[in-house]
Amino acid sequence: MEKHSTSVEDIVITIPHADEFDDDEELSYGQHMIAGATAGVMEHICMFPVDTIKTRLQVYSPTAPRYTGVLSAAASIYKQEGLFRLYRGMGAIVLAAIPSHALYFATYEATKLHFGGKEPGHHPLVSAMAGSAATMAHDAVVTPLDVIKQRLQMHSSKYRGVFHTAQQIVKEEGARVFFASYPTTVIMNVPFFAVHFATYDTLNRVLAREGEKPGTLVHWVSGATAGALGAALSNPLDVVKTRIQTQGVFGKEYSGFREAVSAIVKAEGYGAFLKGIRARMLFHAPSAAICWTSYETVKKILRGDIHF
Repeated sequence: MEKHSTSVEDIVITIPHADEFDDDEELSYGQHMIAGATAGVMEHICMFPVDTIKTRLQVYSPTAPRYTGVLSAAASIYKQEGLFRLYRGMGAIVLAAIPSHALYFATYEATKLHFGGKEPGHHPLVSAMAGSAATMAHDAVVTPLDVIKQRLQMHSSKYRGVFHTAQQIVKEEGARVFFASYPTTVIMNVPFFAVHFATYDTLNRVLAREGEKPGTLVHWVSGATAGALGAALSNPLDVVKTRIQTQGVFGKEYSGFREAVSAIVKAEGYGAFLKGIRARMLFHAPSAAICWTSYETVKKILRGDIHF
C-alpha cells in the first residue's frame, strides 16, 4: 500500500471566498514592519491604564492596597495616586513596541508565506504556527522593557523612570533579571498567539461578506474576539510571568517557573492564577482590535487603497 505524507501546507479548511483576502504580496517586509510598529504604538498608548490595573491585581504585596476588582483598582489608584499614575511606565513599553511589533508582524507574514498560508483556502494551523514564531521574536525584544514597565507600575514603586529602573535592577539584582521571565513568557505567549492568530484569520473569513475583503468592523470584531479568548486561556501563565518579573521587590526570589508556581499555590491557592483575568481580557480584547485594525489600515495606505 502506498503511503502519503501530510505537511502543514496540505492542511486546508475550505471556507467560502477565503481565497479572496491574501492580497498583500506586493508589500515588502519593511512595509509590514512599518505597519506593525504603528499598530503596536497605537495599541499600547490606548490601553496602558488597563495594563497597569492588571499588573496591580496580579502582584502580591503585603503592603499594597487590596483591590476587589478592576473598578476598585482603578478608583483606588486614581484617588490615592492620581490619574497619571495609571500611565507610569508607558515610555518603556512604547519604546519596546516599535522594534518588537515591527519584528512581530514581519515574522508572522514571512512564516505564513513560507508555509503556504497565503495560498487559496484557509490554513488555521499555518496561522497558528506563524503566530507562535512571531511571538518568540517579539518577546526577545520586549521582555527586558516589560520588566522595567511592571516595576514602574507597582504600588509605591521606588523607581523614578525607565533608565533609573534599569540601572537599579542591574545594580541590585543583576542583568539576568531582565530575561528571567523569558522562558515563561514564551511558554505563555506561544499558545496565546497560536489561538489568537488562528481565531483572527478564521473570523476574518467567516464574518466578511461573500466576495468582499474584510472591512474595518470585521477586523475590529475578529481582533477583539481573538484577544479576549487568548487572554483568558493564558492568564494563569501571565500571573506566573508577572510574579517572576517583579521578584526581588518584596524579598521574593524564584529559581524558575516551577518554584514560582509552587510558591503561589502554597501562599495563595490555585485561585491566584485567575487574578487579573477580567482586566487582562478587558486589555487584550480592545488592544487586539486596535492593533489589528491599525495594522490592516496602514497596509491599505501603503498599498495605495486609501488616499488622503
